[in-house]
Order: sequence, then C-alpha cells, then structure tokens
Amino acid sequence: MKEKIKKISKYAMNILAVINVLLIKLSPVWGWHIDKITDTISIVIGVIGAWLVGGKIFETPKVDELVSQERTVKDMEE
Repeated sequence: MKEKIKKISKYAMNILAVINVLLIKLSPVWGWHIDKITDTISIVIGVIGAWLVGGKIFETPKVDELVSQERTVKDMEE
C-alpha cells in the first residue's frame, strides 16, 4: 500500500509540474494574472517532494541492517 501511495504521489507531482509550466507559459499570451495559482502549485509540488524524500531519510532501519552494522564495528575494533 505504501509503495502505491508513493507511485501515485510521483505521478501527481509530474502532472502538477506540467500544468504549472503550461499556466506560466500561456498566461502572458491570454492575459491571465495567475501568479498566486502557480505559486500554490509549486508549494504543493515541494511538499509532496519533501514527503517522498523525507520518507527515505527518516526510515527506521530493519533489525538485520542493525545487526550487520554492529558486526562491522566489532570487526573494526579487533
């Protein structure tokens, strides 16, 4: 389930980025004043990206990883 949410989040980020670029480039042509909308989309993209990266940084290591790290430290002491 967690991987499915991450995959959907990545697609959502890409779609929002494309929409944002289209709005930024087409707004002068059509005379739109959409600065706040594009700023909001950029913030949403940033929040999703931070969540995706933050999940990788703050994941708790598995027990096997901790045990293997402990062994290497003991080997280095000898």
